[in-house]
This record gives sequence, structure tokens and C-alpha cells, in this order.
Amino acid sequence: MFFPRLKKEKNILVFDIGSSSVNASLLLKKENEIPVFLSFSHLRLPLLENPDFTHIERHARKAVKEIAEDVGKKNRKKMPDLIYMVLSAPWYFSETKNVKIQRRETFEVTEELVNKIMEDELELFNRKAREKFEDSSDIEILEKEKMRFIVNGYPIENPYGKETNRLELSIYLSAARRSFVKNIEDMLTHFLGNAEIKLVSEPSSLFRILSEMINPKEGYLVVDVGGEVTEIYLVRNGVLENTKNFAWGANLVIRRVASSLNIGLGEALSFFTAQSWGDIKEATDKKLSSSSLGVCSEWQTFLGESLSLLGREHPLPQTLVVLGGVAGSDILKKCLNSPDFASFTILGKPFDVISFIPENFGEKILTSGIDRKDSKMTLPLLLALSALKYGNQK
Repeated sequence: MFFPRLKKEKNILVFDIGSSSVNASLLLKKENEIPVFLSFSHLRLPLLENPDFTHIERHARKAVKEIAEDVGKKNRKKMPDLIYMVLSAPWYFSETKNVKIQRRETFEVTEELVNKIMEDELELFNRKAREKFEDSSDIEILEKEKMRFIVNGYPIENPYGKETNRLELSIYLSAARRSFVKNIEDMLTHFLGNAEIKLVSEPSSLFRILSEMINPKEGYLVVDVGGEVTEIYLVRNGVLENTKNFAWGANLVIRRVASSLNIGLGEALSFFTAQSWGDIKEATDKKLSSSSLGVCSEWQTFLGESLSLLGREHPLPQTLVVLGGVAGSDILKKCLNSPDFASFTILGKPFDVISFIPENFGEKILTSGIDRKDSKMTLPLLLALSALKYGNQK
């Protein structure tokens, strides 16, 4: 008797913990089939007059708990097999290390040599991470990834066994506070069972998947505007070369609008959301745009400082990918078109700005119940694609 082979399938839950919201995407991955985006949960953290990251952290933990509990109740018979937990700023600290070894005599590149380099760099990184988090307690290493080897001046995928007198190694390291991570892992285990939990930083997760989608020869920049923090990533020569962030996000626009129009934060948020959807009266739209002009200039100043640091040694790539609040806001999107930024680029021209919408991923993942024109869903979909492809990699 012939018994058909059962299809292998896996449920993957992708969490994205940001500075102003917590998102969760439930995915179904079947062998030899296009993955399915089953559901999406979004909890916005309270919009505070004076944001304090200690309070924001407490609300973030609460949001994770609420989403995990809800997912657990709705999926009792089919719990997630993998939880892909993505930490955005300010919940992670990362650094790319470029290590160079040059000797007069030729030496062999061995696994033991590379492991020793990794150990030494990890020890230095641990100290920096503790200083960054201003916490004497231990930290949790999220990623320690060898991104590129250069042997005798040439990039090489597998350097082991090669003879050289010059070795270069690019390493990406990231970490989070262990107390923060442990608390979240305990909640997830309580509500979702013993699923494998993989923790990653947002820059690494986006770098992998975006590099497959755009991959310009000179590299690219990513600007992700969160609620309270803007993050900038520089990718060049196939390496996540550097990351910067500053405490200025889309929520500041809402606070300035509320102050300018003498309305509450909730009402200002409603106006801002309506404007993003093009569902607002013309008179109100003009008031919002007028009250946001100063904010745009301020954000450009902070962004310019970060770009200056990133381009200190070499001009920056021409391509810039925009994500987050700025991607769905005409107010902030215009801020990126400043001619002042042209001085940072390799061609001396304003950035070539790329933004995605869910329609761009139609062949990679099936979606239902999602507005395919909503640019705010771009980041969750990119992280979903990253989880599907790299979630099981060690």
C-alpha cells in the first residue's frame, strides 16, 4: 500500500521589540511551498510626554507578555516551533570589528587561530557592552558572526588551510542585558511552551535579507526611524560595516504637533496617522506640516552628524533604504531629500532613496489581511523573510 509522504511544516513566531511598539508575526513554513504570513499583532507602547527608557522597557515587557499570552491561547494545538526575537535600539549594543594580522613570515590560517581572535575580540566587546548599558550585571551575547575573510588582499569564503602573511577578518558582535532577555524568555516559555528561541539584533537581521534584494556594488545605507530612536546601518563590501543611532524618532513629531496645536498626545497621534493615510482635511494637513518644519530640520541635524561619522574615512554609498515611521510619513520622508546630504555620498548627489511596500514581497511570502500599500508593514515582512531563511542557522 502506498502512503503519501507527509509534508514537513513549521510555525515561526517573529517578535520585533522596538522603542515604541512590539510587533509579532506568525508564519507557516511548508516544505517546497511559499511561506504564509498567518497573522500580525501590534501593540503600541504608551506615548509619554518625557520618554524614559526605564519606563519604556517596563511597557515593552508588558506588551511581549500580552502578545505571547494571546498567541498561546489562539494556537493551543499548534504552538510555534521557533521564536525569532529581534531587538531594535535601544535594547541591543553592536559593533563591527576589523582585525588585521600581518607577519614577516608566512603562516597558516587555522580554525584555532580564528577562534583565538574571536575570543580576544569578544572579551573587549563584553567590557564595552557593560559600559554601554551602564549595568554591572552580566550581558547576553546575541551574535558573533564572521562576515568576511581577506587573505593576501583577496576576499575568500573559506580561509582555513591557506598560507599567508596577511589576514583580515570582519566580525559582527551584538549583545543585550541578560536580565532583560531572561525575563522575556521566561514569559515566552510560560505562554508558548518550549519553542526554540533565537535572539538577534535588527541590523544583522535586515543586513542579510536586504543584501539579497538590492545589493548595489558600492553598498547601501539603511535608515530606520522608530518611535523614539533612529537607527542607521552602513553596508559596504558585503559587510555590516557600522551602525549608529540617536534618540530622535517619529514620536517627537507627534509631541511637537501636540504642543503647536495645543492638543493632547492622543489626538495628535490620530491626526498624524490620518495624514499618513491621506485621510485628513486640507486645513488640518497644512497645520500639521507647518508645525513639523522645525522638527524636520532638527532630525536632519542629528542624521547629518551620524552620516558624517559613518563617512569619515570614505564617501557613503548612494543607495539609502528607508524603513519605519519615515517610510509612511510624507512629513519625514521629505527630510531625507535634503541637498545637504549630497556632500556625504560617493557621487556628490542626494541619496537614491528606496522604500518597499508589501507588494514587493508577493513572490516570497503569501499575505492575507494586510494592506499591500502600507509601507509600515515593510519592516515586519523583511524580518519575517529573515526568520524564514536564517532562523535555524546557528
